Amino acid sequence: RPPAALSAHARDGPARRPRPLFPRSRACTCAMGLVAPPCDARQPTLKPLQARELVLAASAVIAVFGAALLGLHRWAESSGVTEAVSDTVPGFWGTLPSAWDHPEPNYLVSKGIGEFWSVLTTVPIAGALLTYQGFKYQYSAKILRIYLLTCGMYSLAFTAHLTLQKVVFSTTVTAVMTNALLTFAEFSPVVHRLLESVALRGSIVFAAEALLIFTVATLPYALPANGGVWTLFIVQAPGVFLATAFAAVLTWTANRRQEKDTYSLVMLAGSLLSSAMVLSYIECNIGFEIASSDFWGFPWIHIAIHVLEQMGIYIFGVGVAALHEMLLMKPPRAGAEVRWIGYCVPFLHCPHAPGVELLEAGNDAPPVSVGASEATSASGQVSVSSAEEQRGRPIERQRSQSQLSEGSPKSDGHPTLSRRRRDKTPGAIAPMKQAEPEEPPH
Repeated sequence: RPPAALSAHARDGPARRPRPLFPRSRACTCAMGLVAPPCDARQPTLKPLQARELVLAASAVIAVFGAALLGLHRWAESSGVTEAVSDTVPGFWGTLPSAWDHPEPNYLVSKGIGEFWSVLTTVPIAGALLTYQGFKYQYSAKILRIYLLTCGMYSLAFTAHLTLQKVVFSTTVTAVMTNALLTFAEFSPVVHRLLESVALRGSIVFAAEALLIFTVATLPYALPANGGVWTLFIVQAPGVFLATAFAAVLTWTANRRQEKDTYSLVMLAGSLLSSAMVLSYIECNIGFEIASSDFWGFPWIHIAIHVLEQMGIYIFGVGVAALHEMLLMKPPRAGAEVRWIGYCVPFLHCPHAPGVELLEAGNDAPPVSVGASEATSASGQVSVSSAEEQRGRPIERQRSQSQLSEGSPKSDGHPTLSRRRRDKTPGAIAPMKQAEPEEPPH
């Protein structure tokens, strides 16, 4: 370095770093991901479900499917198709007569809708509400598969009653029972420990699925009359009654509050679905005899079946989520509990996102995040997670209160910066005061 530069450096000292024109705030650094935003795992991050959320979700689904029905009605009106008032007329979709025909006058309300009232009550409201809750509370993939399949099977039922197409009806029944078998494959070990075997559960599901497909493909056309309605009852009723009985036994033998809340929900859902199966048996016997064109052909028995099924499937979906998130998941969801909206609409409230666990001190202890940047050990020492160390962020390790109370080792007479005092001469260090010798005891 030239002598002039050396003298300037010695005279003025090292050059200071210029101050930035626009200093970066902590909010900006948090938004850019440079500094982790301050968060408290003890505070719930997911709010309870509100009634307006359910109303908005149901209204959105009704608006979409209602717009589709309105478009089909306008299309059928403009096409000039003759209205079909008997089973001998093919109708707008050309599918009559059909073995899957239900006790409702066909094409009575609209020329483009086969069974108008049955179509309205198969809009996938229950599946949409469950799917909304599943994504809101971040349920596991097992639960979301069941919810999405519920939306799919109701959409198929909507199309089946709309077109009276036998292939769509067969696919609908298969999807309904496949959803039940999927639930059995994932959660049946709670019934008996023998079902913990994956091979046993897989064998049962495979055999039941093969028998289901064979029954749906042959039974409706082998029966002399009303084969589709009888097939629905024969395929669905045994499984519904058996599952309801198992849920009642589990509710009776439950010990913990979480178990009672979960199994009672499943039993309530089974009771509603069992009531629908009883009405289905009544419909198979007298439904076609009492069907008439009065009140635009409103089939009150079949509509009651659909309403009970929507309610039962929704409550069943909430019960399955509670079974997995509160009982089967290891560790269970922190703070998860079954709540009710207006004493009639249940939902599983999970105030914390997945990955938040409760402290081992007790149930009343606040939850802590598993992936937090700092965690407090039993001795009070602040430890740093491996994720923070990998990112290379400087984290100040502070001593615990217990260590500070014990005191730190002092220096052996060596001056430190904290003890340095300036004299008249800059940079001089004041001499240390020597300790006076203690007098011996008398």
